[in-house]
Amino acid sequence: MSTTTTMGYKKPQTGDRGSSYFPDLEHNIDLSDSHKHDGTDGVKINPKDLDHQISTIASASWAAVSGQAGTYSQTITMPTGYTMDTALIYVWINGGSDDGARIYPSIVKASSNTYTIYVNDNSLALKVIYG
Repeated sequence: MSTTTTMGYKKPQTGDRGSSYFPDLEHNIDLSDSHKHDGTDGVKINPKDLDHQISTIASASWAAVSGQAGTYSQTITMPTGYTMDTALIYVWINGGSDDGARIYPSIVKASSNTYTIYVNDNSLALKVIYG
């Protein structure tokens, strides 16, 4: 006879056979397919467990891109532990009248832990969140 866990999963006991084992397995698959980690159907995910790092890109360091008038770039080294192949990169304007506006600059991998970021305004200071 199976027991039910605090989150509703059914845990077979040693010796359970097909009459209870497979219905419990089906129940657990259905439960896993529909849960949201909201604390009622699965353990709630604590925001502190979502790893991220924040850094800034200074406006003073933009360099004009040769042959591309009005385009500026910087090569950025990612924080320790982050790589271009596994990180998500989010970019916001950091300061000025558009402070906090999310932007979508061109980002090109330069190495495993560096990238070149391209913008069309060399006065931008940026905040970057790595996830």
